[in-house]
Amino acid sequence: MFHEFIFYCRELESFLFRNQIQEFKEGDHDSFFAEEMLRYIQTESLKIPQSEKQKYPSLPWDKIDTLWQKDLARAYDYIDLKMLYYICAYEIPKITKTIKLETR
Repeated sequence: MFHEFIFYCRELESFLFRNQIQEFKEGDHDSFFAEEMLRYIQTESLKIPQSEKQKYPSLPWDKIDTLWQKDLARAYDYIDLKMLYYICAYEIPKITKTIKLETR
């Protein structure tokens, strides 16, 4: 059920780690890749039934399902790069850790 969802979360985590990314810069391919990975994560999250999501109440499903729109969108077609980095570096690892701990 969560395989693709977790796969994309882990890919995003490892991308930041492998490339030692400390921040995203305007027009940088790294930020574009991170945005795309968040879209994939959102797409897979929307496929997960509500009954399954209820098993992980500590996860921010509403934010995941809306692609963190309230946090990321600052103006038309503009993404807050600091918030994008925060979500990728801190929120995504929490998600994978939570699911990994609860599936044991």
